[in-house]
Amino acid sequence: MRWPQLRWPHLRKETILAAVGVMAAAVILVCVNILVARFYRRWDVTSSRLYTLADATKVTLHSLSEPVEVAVFLGRSDPLTASVRQMLEAYGAETRHLHARFVDPDQSPAEFLALQQKYGILTGKTEDGRVVTDATLVVARGDRHWFISTDDLVEYDDQQGRARPKLEQALTEAILNVQERRRQKMCFSKGHRELSVDDSSPIGLLEFRQRLDKNNFEVESIDLSPPMAKGSLAGCQAVVVAGAQVPFDATAAAKLQTYLQQGGGLLLLLSPMLDDDNRVRSSGLEPVSKLAGIEINRDFVFEADPGARLPAGSGESFFATPKRHAVTAGLAREGDPSGFRVLASSAQSLKNLDQRAAALLVTSDQAYSVRDLRWFLQAGEAPSKKRAESRGPLVLAMAAELAKPAGSPRGPRLVVVGTASVGWSRNWRDPTLLGGRVFTESAVSWLAARPALVSVPEKPSHPIGLTLTEKSLSEVWRYVLLYMPGSAAVLGFYVMLRRRSLERRRRDRDSAQSQQEPRA
Repeated sequence: MRWPQLRWPHLRKETILAAVGVMAAAVILVCVNILVARFYRRWDVTSSRLYTLADATKVTLHSLSEPVEVAVFLGRSDPLTASVRQMLEAYGAETRHLHARFVDPDQSPAEFLALQQKYGILTGKTEDGRVVTDATLVVARGDRHWFISTDDLVEYDDQQGRARPKLEQALTEAILNVQERRRQKMCFSKGHRELSVDDSSPIGLLEFRQRLDKNNFEVESIDLSPPMAKGSLAGCQAVVVAGAQVPFDATAAAKLQTYLQQGGGLLLLLSPMLDDDNRVRSSGLEPVSKLAGIEINRDFVFEADPGARLPAGSGESFFATPKRHAVTAGLAREGDPSGFRVLASSAQSLKNLDQRAAALLVTSDQAYSVRDLRWFLQAGEAPSKKRAESRGPLVLAMAAELAKPAGSPRGPRLVVVGTASVGWSRNWRDPTLLGGRVFTESAVSWLAARPALVSVPEKPSHPIGLTLTEKSLSEVWRYVLLYMPGSAAVLGFYVMLRRRSLERRRRDRDSAQSQQEPRA
């Protein structure tokens, strides 16, 4: 018996080649992973290119030289979570300096509490126990941070049932703002019994100030009353005069007038002032408003429309309707001119002297105004249109941008509101008063030229959820009751025939084999 010869050299060669092949494959995989990590690429296959970044966003991301942290406070079940995650992935493909951190307030309460204390986030709970915050995202660099709310991420059109994503605009704006080395200063006037930024009452400005602090504004109060009217307004990005109860003298008004003419931004929240005889008197700021073609009517507005006024009172508290403007972009929506309405209390009306100023808030056509309140406050007579000086619709807020001075990046901007109630803290504490909060924050952003980013195009809107029409309902009926059961029946009949065919072939094969076997 001869044993076959073993060809050891041939086996050793095959083993070596196999090992070399495995090592080569491993080296190729490592190189591919290194290239993928170094040259990260993503493809946006959505129909409306939702996650394709604009050129302005890419330039902003490529200019980052320091780490920027993005804290996302969204639950796993939140419908915005997937969009935010995908957008941050797209941002991360352009820069290594952006770091995202997802924190679920319900699943990670300890981690959320630490960040809440760090950034000063306000929280609350819904009826089902879920935690809600006033900031959906926080973009931070060092000690600077920027808040992004849910309203900043998407714009809903309830009338047409569509939504327009604004996530890219909000994120890029936030990154630009935290990159700024110097905090912009927001100045509040004092010395004329204005509302205080330290007043925590519902009609104080504490919540307004805290919102400015969260958005990287440095809040400072400047006394403009003699003999303290020596404070400089030169470093103020914008100046707010809120609810003054003492008229401004010529010196203080001239100071504001000079500041405006030099390119500043001025927000006048002017509730009616009453003299000793209960007549509406001058605030002393008429020369300032007339620079922009706005006249303060020195009256008191009452609303007679039951659908606009509050049930309590005599019509001095009511909801005003926003008009389309950059300031009211978050209020007036496409297809719904009214949008969110703004609650106004103790308001006076304004008048446009020329075409430079645009209306922001208006009353209904049933509103009216009076200049003499003696009959109401002293005699106890109920408000009536028979004493009206003007009839609605009346303008309560106006905005204007003047010609750009030499060397200034933009023209002077002025917003005049006939009531100080839009700055009250209750607008930030009561969810039903969202309109006043959005209006005030938008006015400050417009005056301070923020957001500075204007080149990020808007994404196309898309339908919200599933819309069922009569035609679609009939199609659903056919699919559910006809097409789907019919398809299942056809598939089951095919499977039955297939099994019978296979069983018949197997029986025929077994029968043929049994006939071919030799008998014992």
